[in-house]
Formats: sequence, C-alpha cells, structure tokens
Amino acid sequence: MSRDSSAVITGLGVQCAIGCGLSEFTGALRDGLPGVTFRHPDDGLPPAVGVTAIPHSSPRDVLDTRLTGIGPELRERTRSLMRRATRSKQYALLAAVEAWSHAGLPADRDTTRTGVVIAGGNQAHELYLDMGRRFRDSPSYVRPSYAVELWDTDLLGTVSELLGCLGEGLSTGGASAAGNVGLITGLRMVRDGYADVCLVVAPVTELSPVERMALFNLGALGAKASQEPAPERSRPFDSQHDGFIYGEGAAALLLESREHAGLRGARPLATLLGGASALHGSRLTTPSIDGEVRVMRQALAEAGRDVGEIDLVSAHATSTPLGDATEAEAIRTVFGERTGEVWVNSAKSLIGHCLGAASAIEAVAAVQQIRHGFIHPNANLQNPIPEAAPLRLAPATAVDTRPRLVLSNAFGFSGINTSVLLGEAG
Repeated sequence: MSRDSSAVITGLGVQCAIGCGLSEFTGALRDGLPGVTFRHPDDGLPPAVGVTAIPHSSPRDVLDTRLTGIGPELRERTRSLMRRATRSKQYALLAAVEAWSHAGLPADRDTTRTGVVIAGGNQAHELYLDMGRRFRDSPSYVRPSYAVELWDTDLLGTVSELLGCLGEGLSTGGASAAGNVGLITGLRMVRDGYADVCLVVAPVTELSPVERMALFNLGALGAKASQEPAPERSRPFDSQHDGFIYGEGAAALLLESREHAGLRGARPLATLLGGASALHGSRLTTPSIDGEVRVMRQALAEAGRDVGEIDLVSAHATSTPLGDATEAEAIRTVFGERTGEVWVNSAKSLIGHCLGAASAIEAVAAVQQIRHGFIHPNANLQNPIPEAAPLRLAPATAVDTRPRLVLSNAFGFSGINTSVLLGEAG
C-alpha cells in the first residue's frame, strides 16, 4: 500500500485583529470587516507607523471570556503560564490551547509521538528593547529569566510543558513565509512517521518602534500618504496600494496522520495535501516570479493534483506594488488558460500583514472557507492593478461557494518562496 503523503487537520486556533478565537474570526472573515486602526505613534515617528491591525482584546480577557471550549484544568495551567509571559507569547499560547482543545485529543495518547513546531523564531522585540533600557539604567536590573526568554526555544518549551508534548520539537524560520514553512515541516514530521500528532504554532511577530522605522525607511510600510480611514489602508492588488500594514496575530493548527485520527474517531476539519519551499538566490526583498511559480507547481505535484482542480488561491498579496504585481504574474503563469476561473483573495486586506504568522492565519482562513462554503472578500479592492486584470479577484462581499482545494502562498525576505495545498477533509 502506498504511503499517505497528506495529514489531516483536526484543530484550529487563531488570535488576530478580526477575531480572538475561531468563531469570531470566521464571522469577521466572511463579513469582510478589516481590523486595521490608527493610533498616533510616539513623538518623532511618522504617522504611517501608527496604522496597525492588532488584537482588540487583552489575552487575559480572551482566556476568561472568549475561549469557551477549554477544560478547567488546562485553563488554569494556561493562566499560570501566561502570568510570566510577554503579551506576544500569551496570544501564541491562546491559539495553541484553542487548537488543542478543538482537536479533542484523548488523555491516554502516546505523548512521545506528539510533536511541536514553532513556525517562526522568537520575535519579542519589545522585550529586547525593554531589557536594553534596563541594562543601560543598571545592569543588575536585567532579570535572570531573560536568559531563557531570549532563545527561540522558549515558546517551544512552554507549549511542551503546557500540553504534555514529548515528541520531536523545533522552531523554524522563514520571515513572512514562516507559517507555511512550519506547516510543511509538520506535514513531513507526520507523513514520514516521526509523530502521530504535530501542533504547529505560529506566534506573533512583535515589532518595536525600531523595527517599524526600519521597515518604513525601507519603503515597505503602507499608509504613507494617508492614515485615515484606517480600515481602508490595506489594499492588496489595488492601484492605490503603497505598502503593507503591520498586523499582529497568532495561529495554531493540529496535524495528525489520517490513521491516528481514524483510530480515535476524530472527524478531520480539512486535509493538508502538500507543500513546497524554495529559495531564489537572494538575500534582498525583491520577489521572484520564477521562485513563486516553482513552489506553486511543486506543491501541486507533491499532492498529485493539477491546476484544473484548484478553486481558490489564497495570495500572499501584502499590498506592496512590486510584490502584488509579481504574484499576479506568477499566478497567471501557473494557471494559464484557467487564470480567469480560479478565485483569488488575500486575508491581508482584513488582518494586515502578520509577518511570520501570516500564512498560518491564512491557512486557518482557508480551512474555514472550505468548511463553511464561502470565499472571503477582498476588502478595499476598487481599482485592480493592470497586472491583475486576468485574475478572478474576489469582490467586496463574500461569495457563496465551497472551495474544495485552496493553494495558499507565502513569500519572505531573503528569497524564501512557499506554497501549501489544503483540501476537504476527505
């Protein structure tokens, strides 16, 4: 019998500007309600830095009032660990426990066959900045726990401690493609028999004002000319786009082998059918049509599917002019005569660009569109760029149709290209 190259998805968790929890996120996704707001930044920073898409509820409030499906013991353990955690780490833990509880794993599972992948390194830049200030004021005030928190393994170890995951564990990089890199790594872990279950957690990429100014000076941030109305500033594929809107978010997806899920009687939510990652030989930010085309084609080939079966492309589409135009051309190249038949949307019009967690959140969005039978809107798309003319871009309101196969793209700085294929539970 041939080896199953896919993994089923049995649990989802999400925290972002349009939803602190799966139900709230799905409703806002369908309604096409952007979570972008404007708050005047600190003195000396350009106004564009104040346009962001961040979760609207505090982590403690989310745990106490929003996440209803978590058992009392797990809730208390989560609350205890959150007391000592940064805000960004708290949101990642909330996404992890929601996905874990959603999956309903049995207590008597083999914990040594339960793996964890943290999709993105430690990105707690506010913590780094704070410790730097403390050191300048007085080195003795740098707390000893910082020696643990500075490593990319901190969240990995915390999730393992919280959920009792004793199998293989690692953190993966990937810049803005980190979510997809984590999913591909988790898929391989399950597919190749290193784990029966793998929890992929994509944490918040937290940026301090220092990193935001670097991105502004690079020209990558949007809302340069106008900050209001803030919900209209993220404009993928629109001629008025001028850069991405920074978002904060975290997501978690629980992957299982189909055999393991079947033996415990779990009903899969969707299937992760395949994924591909490839470099295009550059340390810079410039996108590559060839790299993007290659990973889309490789993801399809790994899953044994072709372009004629794809219903939706979840585009990376950050709202940067060069990035959007390049991806539009890459999609045209891959789909050829079918370009005008395949729906294309971008969640970044609603949630901003959540950087390392972006594609994991978009994978959750893909699963929910498959499950609930809709294509989420492209918010703020009024005048598509010329390069997108042949694409079947989703309109400003949801389309009532069930995508069976979704190709989800993510591309990162330094020439990282990724694409994953998600489908029905089967």
